[in-house]
Amino acid sequence: MLKIAIVGCTGKLGSAVMKKAFASTDIEVCYAIARKGNQFVGKKVSELMGGKSELMIIDDIESADDCDVYIDCTNAETFMNSSYSKYEKMKKPLVIATTAFSREDVKKINELATNIPIFMTGNFSVALHDFIETIKYYARKISLDTDIQIVEYHHNQKKDAPSGTALMIKEALLEANSTINRDKVTICSIRGGNIFGKHEVIFANCKDEVVTFKHQVSSREPFADGALEVSKWIIARTSGLYNMDDFCSV
Repeated sequence: MLKIAIVGCTGKLGSAVMKKAFASTDIEVCYAIARKGNQFVGKKVSELMGGKSELMIIDDIESADDCDVYIDCTNAETFMNSSYSKYEKMKKPLVIATTAFSREDVKKINELATNIPIFMTGNFSVALHDFIETIKYYARKISLDTDIQIVEYHHNQKKDAPSGTALMIKEALLEANSTINRDKVTICSIRGGNIFGKHEVIFANCKDEVVTFKHQVSSREPFADGALEVSKWIIARTSGLYNMDDFCSV
């Protein structure tokens, strides 16, 4: 039985991960952790998301000393300013389920990964990974006059724009074809309502041709499923920074 600690358990993704974990037969949510001052700290998980769980929501990462892995669903600022030093001290496998890190942040996360196994990705959907592999294949064949537009849609509470997934798609395209001009790959970010996540990649050349690829989710379940699956995977890894390419190549 995998024992997990969910950090940022009261947020949208954290709640979804916790709900899926409670329904699992091989995972135990042993700690539900929120930031200090959160209104649910000291209350039962059942008061947050219903059900019958008697697990109490706490605000101290270091109290989760016997978990097998942390899943961090907070945000980049909280992670770097509050949680980073605690993960450094606890030395347990870590799944980072948030985005919007700066280059300096990523550099520090790489340093942390020299001591513990860390999994970090802009998107936990396995289907999204396959989607990226598909557009990388197509990108290798495009003509030099092709413009590439990435259009990403998310809910109106999402803080980062462009999304981590959109940036991941852009870098994947540039890596797949070195002849692509970075300036010809533009990103349009749309925020509205409760959109869970939709990404379109549009290839338009000067021969009157347009090819569009699209990936869309209608709930957070694919992200929650992915976060839990990589949590099972990361505990068997040695120190290092891993992503979906590593996970999906097994």
